[in-house]
Amino acid sequence: MPDFAQLVERESRGLVAAVTVIVGDVHRAEEIVQDTFERCFRRWARVSRLDRPGAWTRRVAINGAISAARRSSSEGRAVARLAVATGGEEAAPAGVDPIAALDDEGVWAAVRALPRDQAVAVALRYGADLGVEEVAETMQVSVAAVRSLLHRGRAALRRSPALQEYAT
Repeated sequence: MPDFAQLVERESRGLVAAVTVIVGDVHRAEEIVQDTFERCFRRWARVSRLDRPGAWTRRVAINGAISAARRSSSEGRAVARLAVATGGEEAAPAGVDPIAALDDEGVWAAVRALPRDQAVAVALRYGADLGVEEVAETMQVSVAAVRSLLHRGRAALRRSPALQEYAT
């Protein structure tokens, strides 16, 4: 399966980067990407006939990342409710901690705080280094919608308290 191996080689790095932005954990992102490639391999007879197998792979990985992020968020809220119900301390609210120096984790934490579609667009554009057209194809939206999501996402990041001192 040399074509499959080429697909994995070409897409792995960007997928891990984009999925990490969405789920916030590189190890979980690697698992999601590995699961994505496993699904792709099992369906390779069909996927290999697509015009752009990489786009299919990106869509599956992003959907997996969004599902994992939703589960994690739901679990966090359930744990916080349980802690309050049992008389424990309320869990600290999820959000971006102020950072002393701008680092990748601080930036990506701020990206994860964006609305889902904006975070996905920013993750694919800057995390996976995809062009706007590829982001649109992966998200299954128009190029204009991606440009709008990126514009709103960058504007929100400029206003983010964690990144405020770096906004120009």
